[in-house]
Amino acid sequence: GERTILSAERKGDGARPRPPPPPSKAAGAWGCDAAPPPPSRLAAARQTPSSRLGSTPAASAPPSAPPSGAAAATAADASSAAASAEAMPSATAASTAASAAAGSEPAAASEPSAAAASAAATTAAAASKSDADDCPGRVPFHGLLTCQGSVYQQWQARIMYFHWKKQAAAAGPCGDMGGFTRLVASEGGKPDGLEAEMPSFFVRQYTTAEIARYGHFGVLNRPFSVVQFADRGGFEALQEQFVYIAETDHVLMRPLPNLATPDKAAAFSFGYMHCGSSHQPLLDKFAPGVTYSDVQPVGPSPLVVSKPVLRRLAPLWLNLSLALKLDPVADRRFGWVLEMWGYSIAAASEGIVHRLVEEFQVEPGALSTEAQLAEFAAGRFYIFHYTYQFEYMLDGTPCQPWNIGEWSLDKRHFNQVSPAYPLPQPPPGANAAGVWLLNAWNEAMGSIPSWPSKQPAGGEGGQVVQTLYGRRRLDWFSRHANGFEQEARKNPLIKRMRGKRYSCAAGAGGADAQRVSAELQPTGDMSLAGEPRARWGAMNDPMQGPTCPVDACLFVNLRGKEAVAHADGSRLTVYESVYTARSREAARQPLWSCEAAE
Repeated sequence: GERTILSAERKGDGARPRPPPPPSKAAGAWGCDAAPPPPSRLAAARQTPSSRLGSTPAASAPPSAPPSGAAAATAADASSAAASAEAMPSATAASTAASAAAGSEPAAASEPSAAAASAAATTAAAASKSDADDCPGRVPFHGLLTCQGSVYQQWQARIMYFHWKKQAAAAGPCGDMGGFTRLVASEGGKPDGLEAEMPSFFVRQYTTAEIARYGHFGVLNRPFSVVQFADRGGFEALQEQFVYIAETDHVLMRPLPNLATPDKAAAFSFGYMHCGSSHQPLLDKFAPGVTYSDVQPVGPSPLVVSKPVLRRLAPLWLNLSLALKLDPVADRRFGWVLEMWGYSIAAASEGIVHRLVEEFQVEPGALSTEAQLAEFAAGRFYIFHYTYQFEYMLDGTPCQPWNIGEWSLDKRHFNQVSPAYPLPQPPPGANAAGVWLLNAWNEAMGSIPSWPSKQPAGGEGGQVVQTLYGRRRLDWFSRHANGFEQEARKNPLIKRMRGKRYSCAAGAGGADAQRVSAELQPTGDMSLAGEPRARWGAMNDPMQGPTCPVDACLFVNLRGKEAVAHADGSRLTVYESVYTARSREAARQPLWSCEAAE
């Protein structure tokens, strides 16, 4: 169950897998031991390539209104060419170095038209909201959302951008939140269809062959995309002198000010990113001259940093991350935060110091402490990072780590499809952070006209889309004996139904119908004549409706099809789940009608 989720995320889109339980409830320690990249590569990463992008004269500052058509592309090309005024990592060099590390030939450059269109969108996003004279003291930054073009990251990016615009508007014209760019790593650097909704810049992601060498760890595309962005003049196209690096699962809760200075970046302090003296031999091997006290507990997001610092840091961040992933010891030790360690060690190597901002973000979950929830309610934090899950039983009881609740708010359920609007409210007793996040998702989804997935109006006229209910059954307990045993000890319905035998007829049955035997076995298996092995358990899902009411509903996995069974006294009636039936009406037609066997 859990391993399946992790594998799907790593191979699919580069999203970070499920994190460890919240530090407030379960301690977790991460080291920083790793083998170094080859000395020549590390040295090369620290050097500024001598190549230039071209000799076209620098373009004027981006216009205050988005350019369009051929004029936009022309302006973008000129803005990109302005990067020739100063040395930056070469796109060809970055691509070649990364491909060489992967043991393959570098990919061909994107088509010029795609590059121009991508740069045009970024140029349009770079316009400042006001002149410095109108807003004394304003130090604007540019929002740079790093992501890939997968469905999983597309829907998160749309929610993130909605709340970015909302908080930028709340800050007013003199707020520090400036332009915005979605930096997308996609196959061949091709647009993903959302560039009209969000200002976007497309770069190529690692090919399947390249990323396979790194265990399909798609997060490596983030530093790779930043290096390509720098090489193609992305930073020069931005009017702001600072950049805020965001992730798709960030939701802004209030306007974000510029927390950095030209010589000091601002970052969140992660509790699982601390180095100690025991790591010094590994740092000596990996980054000579760096002591453990130099390595700050930070990652590349959330981060506000000046453009020159980020441009200098990006190549080393990339190469250290690649080297870490290729080292078996480092890979095992760093796990899902490996690329974050690549950034923090690279920053220490370059002498880059961060201001640690505790209120930069909050990472709540169903098991958040009262102290964290009190600070959340007081409005202390800027960003809601929804990396932890909100898992609740329908009575409001929070689930312990690694358990899926009867109501389950977890981004990982929507790996291949966008969540359907509107999502159901959490059960009474859920904490305020879970309620806030649910409403933030619904607000964004309901405000985006082209949101791809919505529940049928009035519950009729179409197939119901599964969102937050029923995941406990389908993602975990239906396949794992230990999950069933937990319920057998706690759930009154399971205790009552365990070991029951029935005589069943297909459909609605009847006095003359041919009948077969069925048993709800104590192990969680179900036997039904003519059917392959099935599983059963409790299914508390209000979306199933009156055919299978809460506290009287079982799930039955027949022939791989999701089914439910209403346990009503001596009768057991099996229906197709509302999530697989073509309509609610179809879900009301019995598949099997059973009577208790004597």
